[in-house]
Parts: sequence; C-alpha cells; structure tokens
Amino acid sequence: MATQYNLDIPFSASHGQQAFKLLELPPELLALLESDNPPRISIISSPPTATTPGYAVLCTGDKKYQMRQKNTSNPIMVLKPSLTKPTELDDPATFIPQPSVTTTAKIADTIELIVQEAESKAPPKVNKWHEKFAKSRAAQKDN
Repeated sequence: MATQYNLDIPFSASHGQQAFKLLELPPELLALLESDNPPRISIISSPPTATTPGYAVLCTGDKKYQMRQKNTSNPIMVLKPSLTKPTELDDPATFIPQPSVTTTAKIADTIELIVQEAESKAPPKVNKWHEKFAKSRAAQKDN
C-alpha cells in the first residue's frame, strides 16, 4: 500500500515580477562562448524588404543568427527560497516561519536563434504541393 507523506512546501508569488527572456543557443555558439577566447556579440536590426519585415540579428564574428520569439503554453517560473510570514490569524510572538518558495518571474517566451545563410546564396526553392503533384502525374503518364 502506498504511503503519502505530508511534505507540503508553501508557494507564493511576488508582486514585482522581473522580466526575463530565455535565449536558446545552438551548440556551436555555446561552445564558442565557453571557449578561452569568446567572440564579441552584437545585436543589429535587419532592414525590411518588400517581402519580409525587419528582424533582430545576433552577430558573432562571421556568423549571423536571426532572432525569433517563440511563445509557450507552459511558462517557466523562476523561484527563490523564502520563509512563510505570519497572517492576521497567527500570533507573531509564537509564529514559527517555514521554508517556502516564491516566484520572482514567469517566462512565457524564449528567443530562438536561426543560422542565417550567406547573403550571396540564392534562397532555396520551395516546391509547392501542386508543383509536386504535377510532377508526379507527369511521371505516371510517361510510364
């Protein structure tokens, strides 16, 4: 028979939540940043074009990464240890604080880095489903 333990940890949320964004680093960039000679990092704005709006770009020497915000339905909470405080029902003279945790920030989005290809390369052609369908139909007729 399973035993249930009474190990409740009081939880509270601070009113002044801090603003955080998590940055998801590709493994090669993380290795560069942890190296003995890390590169200088800068964030620039790409100019908007006729087909795309401008966006933030993280630059490290010869590599550029497009920064894209991703929202999540499961927020990450940043916690800090705390102690419970007496309520109006407690006697402050006899109150014994208990260890607890308090959330100081809720992170609902992360920043994803996407490696940008060199600008001299032509963008890859994306086949639309109807083009693929037409090619497969033409191949069937030839057989």
